[in-house]
Amino acid sequence: NAANVTDPPKPTPADLAFSFMNVGLTSVGSAANSLRHVLVRKRRWVTEMEFAELQGLAQALPGAVGANCAVMLGDRLAGPLGALAAVAGLVGPSLLVAVTLAGVATRLAAASPRFAAAETAATAAVAGMMLANGLRLIGLLWRESPDKRAAWRGARLAVSGLGVLLVTGFHVPMQVALIVLVAVSYAVELRRRATGPAD
Repeated sequence: NAANVTDPPKPTPADLAFSFMNVGLTSVGSAANSLRHVLVRKRRWVTEMEFAELQGLAQALPGAVGANCAVMLGDRLAGPLGALAAVAGLVGPSLLVAVTLAGVATRLAAASPRFAAAETAATAAVAGMMLANGLRLIGLLWRESPDKRAAWRGARLAVSGLGVLLVTGFHVPMQVALIVLVAVSYAVELRRRATGPAD
């Protein structure tokens, strides 16, 4: 269910720093699941639909998705200082942990080839988490679309399918695929608005 963002008080930069630190320290591979849990369910700073829009915009921009979300949401909720605090909380503590673990993992992999198999297992786990998050967002777009006509909701989902086809099927570079997808999405939205509201 969508959160009621009018209930919680406006966060301070310290609130943003600690919340995004929680995200950074509990994320594996992708921060999407942790971001949703902290921002939507726990803190209730954004609704499900607002989070989906934030994620979409963050993925279309250069850089890490989690950091893009931190900058945009931190600035929206607490201004430039909030953006800085959110990014510092997201990146700082998790960077220290990652550097330490990477050093330990490198030494273990050099000592025994059996430890190298853990990298493959972690990759498979992260891929499953990202797939689950993608399917959840697809369901959210279908249920909470502002236009309830099935044709237009289907058109939005088709854009997502086009992205998968371009990148995995035709091996189009990600930057080019993003430009194509933004253009197609814009065309779909213009056409939808031209047809008028649903009856």
